[in-house]
Amino acid sequence: MLWDPHGNLSFLFAAILTVFSATAQINNGQVNTQTNYDPYNPQMRRESAPPQTPSLIDMGFGTDEGNIGPFVTIPDKQFAQITAIRTMMELRLAQRAIATSDRPDVRAVAQRMNDDYTRWGSGMQRAAAYLKIQLPADLDAKHQAEVDRICALSGPEFDEAYLKEVVRLQDKALTVTQYEAQNAGITGFRHWAGVMVPELQDEVKMAKKSLSFDTIVSRK
Repeated sequence: MLWDPHGNLSFLFAAILTVFSATAQINNGQVNTQTNYDPYNPQMRRESAPPQTPSLIDMGFGTDEGNIGPFVTIPDKQFAQITAIRTMMELRLAQRAIATSDRPDVRAVAQRMNDDYTRWGSGMQRAAAYLKIQLPADLDAKHQAEVDRICALSGPEFDEAYLKEVVRLQDKALTVTQYEAQNAGITGFRHWAGVMVPELQDEVKMAKKSLSFDTIVSRK
């Protein structure tokens, strides 16, 4: 028990009052925690936070797996390279859809894909340069052939093929991104992937909704 030689308990009482005061301030929301808000932390994103647009280049690199600085794993490299390939495919297909589709909902899907992947692709390019991850400069023959096949179509055939490709690519993206959100060696990749997951899910939902509408119209 804390007390002075003369039996004065004032020091103890002062300490207790200090603790109670600090607790009351926290409970009343008087302590400002926003300065520590991390937009890439999935748990923090569930809580109230100032509006911010996540950007991969803003990610912080800390100590990962006991290493000082970025610790790039093989899955991290694969995540970056797969994202770069998917970015090129999505952007080329989206630009074709925006320019040629007669359906507003298909163009809306394409615009969403164009906006998201322009942002994500730019961030990944900067992060990869910082981490010395070599990204593909262009699509290989297999992926380019898939883009060419869809772009050669027109009208309803193009709309259906495009929407199906968006769903296919984004479903695959969800698999690797959900893994990266849990297991990335790079803190920034782990947080950034956590931000991407709900966006990817929303994109798949949006494309499937348009695809269902396309099916209903074709049956009439």
